[in-house]
Amino acid sequence: MTELDSGAQGPEDAPTRLGATSADATQPALPTPETKTPAASPAPRRWRWWAATRWTIVVVFLAFCGFLAGTMGSVLMVASSGAGDAVLARPTSGRFAFPLQLKDRVNVLIIGIDQTLDERRRLLTIARSDTMVLATFDPHRRYAGFLSIPRDTRAQIRGRRTQKINAAYAYGGTRMTIAAVEDLVPVRVHYYVKLGADSFARLIDAVGDVTVDVEKDMNYRDSWAGLEIDLKKGRQRLDGHNAMAYARFRHDALGDIGRARRQQQVIQALFARMRDPDTIWRAPQVLEAISRSTETNLRPHEMLALAWFMKNRGGSTAVTTTLPGRFGPIYWEPVPTEIRAMVLDMFYGLKADVAAETSVEVINESGVPGVARLLCERIQALGFRVTRIAAGERVSGKSLFVERRGKPIYAGALRDYLGAGSVVSAAPPSGPNGAEPVADITVYAARDFGHIGQARQETRANSGRVNTP
Repeated sequence: MTELDSGAQGPEDAPTRLGATSADATQPALPTPETKTPAASPAPRRWRWWAATRWTIVVVFLAFCGFLAGTMGSVLMVASSGAGDAVLARPTSGRFAFPLQLKDRVNVLIIGIDQTLDERRRLLTIARSDTMVLATFDPHRRYAGFLSIPRDTRAQIRGRRTQKINAAYAYGGTRMTIAAVEDLVPVRVHYYVKLGADSFARLIDAVGDVTVDVEKDMNYRDSWAGLEIDLKKGRQRLDGHNAMAYARFRHDALGDIGRARRQQQVIQALFARMRDPDTIWRAPQVLEAISRSTETNLRPHEMLALAWFMKNRGGSTAVTTTLPGRFGPIYWEPVPTEIRAMVLDMFYGLKADVAAETSVEVINESGVPGVARLLCERIQALGFRVTRIAAGERVSGKSLFVERRGKPIYAGALRDYLGAGSVVSAAPPSGPNGAEPVADITVYAARDFGHIGQARQETRANSGRVNTP
């Protein structure tokens, strides 16, 4: 039996299956259009381009993931992880979310510490705060603001006499400095960052210098503070050492106020530099610079979230200002009415005239005498009008802010400033012959405000004042 009879099919059988005779099958097939088999053609060029692009994307993505992993590893190795919690308790409500997301407004006090040298250029252990900047980051308004507090500002330091606010650090370190700032400015500090003498210079070097318009020639040397300044007038790139020297210069007619303005100028230049696309590749150096000689209660991922927020705010710039005040013989004299208006606008996005017309009553349900009176003082410091304080008929565990006339944002600002409780809305009471007037906002101060009353009793133990609700 031949292979054909057996049913086996080889390459020569193809013409038969196409309709050719058996005789034709024994002859070589002619290259006719009907019988010619097309040769395999290469893949279209666009498919080859897509394959190359696809693998390029995969490689770049893996490299980027490796870079991020290395960055986070570097951060976790060098950054402080909870070391500052003993100084300032972190907010109980989550203000950050994964990944690198800012959920709610946060206020961060940045404290720069000076260094003093003796005649032999030995570092002395006594230090004062050289820089104080209160920053706010608000994701709802896509807003960032920086308030410079001159170190010569007159302030009442707890347990001490009235003096310059930078002395608070010498008396009680970071904790006392935060308390002095909160007593001066009606803003609750959620987080803090304490920078060593060279931390700021390292940060600028890490981002790759900053561009600053130096307004005049500056030449000054302070051997006690280890400060040397030699700058020429004009727009120029400054490294960390020269940028820090420019920001610290204060030997002109404006003194500490001119220094605060130069600090703001360098801050603006720093954030402008951080918005450059290539800065992301410097993230490990930036985070390492921040962590060295730095103390904070911020977590590494929270610092990254704030940096990411600043980088992705669009075209708007950060708002910078100086604490409102007047020149005095010794101090920068703060002006409370101007401070209130500035704080309501900058930190809360509220109008001072509306806050002044908003009536508030405080009911003490904490079981601790004096809580209502202290809350009343703080509410008035923020610019609201307190119409009544009273002792409650019961003791409650959680404070409540009840707003009745469509002002939940103002009630929320009070809650955020006072630091406890939740906000609810309710309709104004009504009844025959007219109801008794009720305040726009009622604060039911519960046990979660008890620590305020205890602090009040400690700070005023020798004042002779009688306890009030």
